[in-house]
Amino acid sequence: MAAGTGLAALAAPLMTPAPARAAQHLWRWCFQCSGLWFSGNGGNGYCPLGTGLFGWDHPHQSSGSGDYLLRFADEPGAGQITWRWCRFCSGLWSTGRPDNTRCPAGGLADGGHDFWGSGQYKLEALPNMTNGHGGQAQWFMCRKCAGLFFAGNGPQGVCPAGGAHEHQAGIGFEHVLRQV
Repeated sequence: MAAGTGLAALAAPLMTPAPARAAQHLWRWCFQCSGLWFSGNGGNGYCPLGTGLFGWDHPHQSSGSGDYLLRFADEPGAGQITWRWCRFCSGLWSTGRPDNTRCPAGGLADGGHDFWGSGQYKLEALPNMTNGHGGQAQWFMCRKCAGLFFAGNGPQGVCPAGGAHEHQAGIGFEHVLRQV
C-alpha cells in the first residue's frame, strides 16, 4: 500500500453542503387590487380590477411597489408555510383555506387558484419574527379569496370574490414582508 492512500480514501466521501437557496425576489404589490403577485414570468398576471379603472385588460399594476422577497418553506426560520403562487393570476395565496380560494382569472374548474409549478413559500408573522426587525407589516390573508393583500393604505383593494378584501381579527396572522 502506498503512503497516504488510506487518508485519500477517507477524504473522498467528504463533500461540501449545497448552498442554501436564496429568497425569491420580483414579488410586487398591485396598486389596483392590493394583492401580491410575481412579476418574474414576463407577464403581469391577472387582476380583478384590471378592466374599467384605466381600460387595461386585467394586468396587475406595480407602480409604487417595492421588490419583495419571499423565503421558501424549506429555509431555516419560523413562518407560515401554506403560501403558493397561482399559475393563472400570478398572485400569492394560502393553501391553508382550500375551500375558500377564488382566482380572478377563473383558475381551476371550480374558480380556485392553482399551484401547479409553484414553490412553497414561508411568510413571517407578528409577533414571532425570526429574521430580525424591519419589513413591512399589515399584509393579511383575505378570508374570502385566500389571497395575500396589503391593508396599510386604507381601502382593502378589490377581491375576486366580490367587494374589498377582508381579514378577520383573531383568524390568520398579520404578515411582514421584506424588500430588496
